[in-house]
Amino acid sequence: MIPLPPSAPQLLPPASPAGRGRCAKHRPQPQDGVQPMTVREIALNKLVLSPNNMRQGEVEIGDLIADIGATKTVLQNLRVTAQQQNGKATGKFEVHVGGRRLRALNVLAQRKDIPRSFPVPCVVCADETAALEESIAENAVRLAPHPADQFAAFHALSQTGKTVSEIAERFSVAPRIVERRLKLATVSPRLMTLFRADEINLDHMAAFTLTDDQAAQEAAYFDFPEHDRQAYRVKQRLVGGRVNSQNNATAKFVGLDAYRAAGGEVSQDLFAQADDAGYITDLTLLEKLASEALEAEAKALRPEGWAWVETTLSFDYSQSQIYGRAYPTVAALTPEALGEIEQLTREMQELEAVDPQTDQTMERVSEIEDRLYALESSGEEVYAPEVRAITGAIVTIADDGSLRIERGCAKPGADTKALRKLDGKATQGGSSVTRERAKKPAGALPDKLVLDLTAHRTAALRAALIERHDVAFVAVVHSLLLLTHYGAGHRSAPASTIELRADLSANHPRKHAQGFEASKAGEALKHVQGRMMLLLPTSHADLWSFLMAREPDQLMELIAYAASQMVDAVKQPFERENSARQVASDHLAKALGLDMTQWWAPTAQGYFGRVSKSLIVAAVEEATTAQAAENIANLKKQELAAEAERRLDGKGWLPTILRPRDIVQDEDALEDEAFDAGGDLDESAPWDEDEVPMAAE
Repeated sequence: MIPLPPSAPQLLPPASPAGRGRCAKHRPQPQDGVQPMTVREIALNKLVLSPNNMRQGEVEIGDLIADIGATKTVLQNLRVTAQQQNGKATGKFEVHVGGRRLRALNVLAQRKDIPRSFPVPCVVCADETAALEESIAENAVRLAPHPADQFAAFHALSQTGKTVSEIAERFSVAPRIVERRLKLATVSPRLMTLFRADEINLDHMAAFTLTDDQAAQEAAYFDFPEHDRQAYRVKQRLVGGRVNSQNNATAKFVGLDAYRAAGGEVSQDLFAQADDAGYITDLTLLEKLASEALEAEAKALRPEGWAWVETTLSFDYSQSQIYGRAYPTVAALTPEALGEIEQLTREMQELEAVDPQTDQTMERVSEIEDRLYALESSGEEVYAPEVRAITGAIVTIADDGSLRIERGCAKPGADTKALRKLDGKATQGGSSVTRERAKKPAGALPDKLVLDLTAHRTAALRAALIERHDVAFVAVVHSLLLLTHYGAGHRSAPASTIELRADLSANHPRKHAQGFEASKAGEALKHVQGRMMLLLPTSHADLWSFLMAREPDQLMELIAYAASQMVDAVKQPFERENSARQVASDHLAKALGLDMTQWWAPTAQGYFGRVSKSLIVAAVEEATTAQAAENIANLKKQELAAEAERRLDGKGWLPTILRPRDIVQDEDALEDEAFDAGGDLDESAPWDEDEVPMAAE
């Protein structure tokens, strides 16, 4: 334990003998003209709470129970008056000062930790009128100790030989709290003086504990101008080149156990949320362990037949743009699977042609859709031999600290050119360079329904954006920077929800959203468009002069209107859920506080009639109860859809695709978007075909 600096405050001296309860062996001597206070030990079962005691309600007494229970001593006398009833003494005493101590003693007596006759030191006051004043003074005129005094007191106690666990048990606090106070007591006396004067706060003090070097603590604060002395800046200086064990990907990949086993040390951060949080002090050792683990994974990967396999500790988006990319194809299905798909497809086409459709027809269509999804997703993803011959794999660490393997990477130059030549050509299993179409999990929504639902979400985003000029301005700036600074339209182009070059007729929600015109968002957009038709000039030739005459707030309104017309969050069948465009729509939805329950509701026609019975039953169970879902599970499809609509009316239930979600960028999806929808490079890119631009070019 680091010794407490000489200038730090020490424990208070022992209380006077009269204040030590049953440990008192002396009584105070009278002074000239002053009557000594009457102190006597009164049995606990003779004490009751006085109506003059300020604390009449429920109060926290856990600390006192632990304190008195550990020492069987009341450190501070209670103040009492003799209880009177009809002018006669009852033999009991009313406690007007010390109500919490009395409650704690009674709890200990109930637990049989002390006898009910336990002697309690009390000062007996003859003047009942003064009792209320004393109670008020006891509770109102008090000053809690400064936190620095607590740090010093705990440190002094630890110097007597008490362990952290013993101190924690003695004062009924968590061991972590004791460790923090002991650590805070070792901060530089000069800084402690500032803390006592409230010139720095506990966040500063916590940052100083990251090192035991008091000179370094002072340098991290005093060697910098006043405007640069924030707690987080102090922490940055003291941490230096060390990495956080809780959020550093390499540290999480290696693991603290392996790091410590190799002789590494961790500078513990007692003020972090995780118990084992801290800072890796030997970065060289950490990276050595990570590289060895990655190389072991690479060794296991080489038999797959790649042209090369390399390891790297990090592989961010900008680095990924150096390489061309090939993607796996789904291996050919077995003849049996192909035959079943053909048969089921033919049957579904025949059933869909039936008009009107019966319950049995709709039921069978749902069954066929589920089976087709399963069959189409049953093929194994493979890379063709000619693709593996010119591409390699990169073994690296993901942002969350897990292993990440990037297959199908082509190095710039000859390999990239060779990969381009393969694009669109027939290879084993199909095209070698293509935009992947993700496999559908069991129970996935039909593509047409996904288009429908996300079109409704797009309409809601448009309608909400019109009312939020501030968010619209950010969205437009975001899209412009993607187009200009980050090279949207070229290989390194991430996508935006605001499609500045969009075909407004092609991406309009009405193209996919069933019942768009009658929807709340559809009506709102129609109303705004009508208002703008009246406001804006008829001819675009007059637009510039019209805009120049507008006030800033009017221009912001027009920006919001224009931006709303370009929002496109419709999820295409080939598009990943975590694509850059979909992530951008999530950011926009979060900024707008979009609540799709205000814009869309599940109906038999719009949703339930277009999904499988299992999904309908699951929705009812989630929105109501398992029993309610079980009660209707055996209904025919059409009846089940109608009943689900009735039961979920007003419940605010949404399918997952319309719910708010955590914003997580998919690096693979970003790389997919290096190619346009057709899978070819943008021929207008302003660089030579042998050059590969960085993301910000």
